[in-house]
Order: sequence, then structure tokens, then C-alpha cells
Amino acid sequence: MATITLTVTVANPGSGNRYYIDGVLQATVSAIPGNTYIFDQADGTNSGHPLRLSITSNGTHGGGSAYTTGVTTSGTPGSANAYTQIVVTATTVQTLYYYCTNHSGMGGSFNVGNSSTVQLQDRKGFDVQNFSADQTSVGQIYYNSASGSFKAVKSGGAPIGSWSSGGALNTVRQQLGGAGESNAAALAFGGDSGSGQLTVCEKYNGSTWTEVADLASARSNNAGFGTSTAAISAGGRNGDTALNLVESWNGSSWSEIAEINTGRYGASGVGTTTSGLVFGGQPDSGGGQAVTESWNGSAWTEVSDLNTARGKLGKLGTSNSSALAAGGGNGPPGTGQRSETEVWDGSSWTEVAEINTARGSLYTGSGTATDGIIFSGGEPTPSAKTESWNGSSWTEVADLAAARNSMASGSLSSSSAIGFGGGPSVTGATEEWTAAAFEVKTLTTS
Repeated sequence: MATITLTVTVANPGSGNRYYIDGVLQATVSAIPGNTYIFDQADGTNSGHPLRLSITSNGTHGGGSAYTTGVTTSGTPGSANAYTQIVVTATTVQTLYYYCTNHSGMGGSFNVGNSSTVQLQDRKGFDVQNFSADQTSVGQIYYNSASGSFKAVKSGGAPIGSWSSGGALNTVRQQLGGAGESNAAALAFGGDSGSGQLTVCEKYNGSTWTEVADLASARSNNAGFGTSTAAISAGGRNGDTALNLVESWNGSSWSEIAEINTGRYGASGVGTTTSGLVFGGQPDSGGGQAVTESWNGSAWTEVSDLNTARGKLGKLGTSNSSALAAGGGNGPPGTGQRSETEVWDGSSWTEVAEINTARGSLYTGSGTATDGIIFSGGEPTPSAKTESWNGSSWTEVADLAAARNSMASGSLSSSSAIGFGGGPSVTGATEEWTAAAFEVKTLTTS
């Protein structure tokens, strides 16, 4: 911070000697924690007028005493190098007064912070510390409104959360489609058991998976989005053939609806059965695609491409006007791992902060384009990493219990998410993400 020198002189304005600070009669000095203030008394008019600080107006003449915390003095007033200095900190008393030890009525006010600064106060025996008045924000904390407790924020402002085991899928598989609104309601459909593509669909109730009506067409690497009662499965592959087939789930059965314009597998999807977005993917020949298609409940329309062509991306979003694409790959398995993140605003993609760990075979994501998590992925080595997005940056949070790739997720909530299935050793394991009831609060000086 800064060192501020205040030039002190003494003169009689007609009512007795008074201090002038930088030429201003008995000026009120406004101080900022972190700064050092020097009352320079080298001017000859200061002779016989030692300046000190007190918590009492007029100091010892008002029945108070000298304030000495962070205060040092030097020299004889009226001579070179004579001064009184105070280092202002977060614990400096807010209202102080400068005064002359020899004469009454000469001084003025020395105020720390401003009217909105939280200062040192007596609160049932505890000191409430003041925060710097020259900053708009002095940090962040988590506040749990249920328990009334506080906890220090992690770098980046990531939510506090953890993974726990859930009920296992009845049919183990990877590269499956997923949808869901929380870790208590999800849908798993299609996938690859290791010996071929599947039509199997299962519904989760928070503890167990139950088989429900199958997809009409077997497939894996299909984009999935929506809820456990209203979902979409788009594209995918059967054998080595990329598909453009789309099916809609109404809570009890699947029906084939309008096809996507570009057949592909490994695309990602977000949204609902009436407002969705499918982006990226891979054609039969491999590599990555940048194609983005918007769904309005009855038809697919090609819109602006991703800036970076890739498939098997992490995804966040709840409609065709707000989405996020993260990571993925644009080459054969094990190559072209990406870290780019792009945000969709309804008309175009914009590159934003990259994820911390580049990875393909990601597929997963839960939450919105401004608040969510992605997890798993990685080729050829699977990952357990979870990263949280706060609208501007990514922060690594609690890992999955088991590293894996090619899993699926429920995609609507950042505080109650679910991931299931995956590989490379094909599994039916389910993990549930639960964020604690903490809100991020920013401490400011206003």
C-alpha cells in the first residue's frame, strides 16, 4: 500500500493556535487500512506543539490518553525529521483524533475507512475486524443459510460437494445416452455392453434402476438430454454406421421423430423435448465435427458451428438458447484431447476459459451454461476429475470414486447430479453428486 505524508503547520486564525494539515485548518484526515500516515512536524511553526493521536476528542485535554497502537514518533517538533507516524491496519480504531500534548483545542479528526466500513467493535467479547475501504471486494465465503455457518471459499468460488455411490445399472454399458433432473431422477438409454449396441432403457428413482420400454433402434454414442419423463436420444451409431435417428421419450415409451440433418455419433445434447441443442460429434470416418443443430419441438435447424470441431464433449445447458461445450476430442481414440470451452448464446459460439484437464470421451455435464459441473473422460487413461464452472472459470473439485470415461449423466442440476455407466472396463456403477447448502457470499465495503 502507500505512505502518505501530511504536512503540519501551526497558526492562529484568531481563536488561538491551531494545526493546519496540508494548509487546511484542523482538516479531517480520512485514512485507509494498509496505508502509513506521517504527520510531518519539521516546519518551525510546530515548535512546542507535539502532535499525538487519541480515541478521545482533544486527547488528554478531553480526559483521554494517547493512542499508541501502530504509532511511532521521532525528533523535536519544529526541527528536521520530526514526525508522528501511524500504520493503519484492519484493527485500527475507526475514529481517532490528533491533538497537541501541550495545548487544548488545536487538533481535528483522523478517521479510518468510511461510513460503510465494518470496523473494530465490541460484540459479546469478540472483535469484528474492519475490511479495506479502498477495494470493492475483500474476499468470498460460503454461507449456509440453514445452519447459519460460514466456510472459507475455495479458489475460483467452486461449490462444496461430494460424490457417493448410487444403485448400479441392471445392464452394464458405456457410451450411453442420459437425461435427468437430479440424482433422484434419471434415465439411461442405449450404449455398448462391450459386445454390441443396445436398446435398453432404465429409469432411476434415487436408489435403484428399473428397466422400462426400450429404444426403437439399438445404438451407442447417442446424444441425450431432457428429464426422466421427457427426453431425447439423437444420433449415435450402430456398428460402424453413424446415425441421424432421433427418438423422444414421453415417460412410458420411445417414438421416432424428425431426424437430425447430419448423421453422427459422439455428439452432445442439452435442453428439453421442445427446446434442445445437439453439437459436435464424429462421422463414420472419424475425426471431429463442428455441426450444431437446434430443436424446437418439431424440427431440427442447422445453426452456427462450434469454433473447434470435436466429438464426445462435456456439456451444460437447459435450452437451445443457452449451452456450453467443453473438452472432447477431434481424432481417433486416444488422440486430439481438447480443453477448449465454448458458450452458446442462441446464435453463436464464443470461446471462454478452458477446462483445467484436456480430455475426450467426456460426454457428461450437469447444470446450466453459467453454473455446473463436468466429470470423467480421458483417453486412453480414464479420469476421475470433476470441474466446476461458475460462468467465467473452471475449478477442480471432488473427484469421482472411480476413474472412467464414456459415461452418461443427468444434465439439469449443478447441486444434485448423477453419472452412470462408462468404461474402459465396462461398468454399471452410478455415482451421485450432492452440493452442500452453501451460497457464495462476496464481502464488500459497500
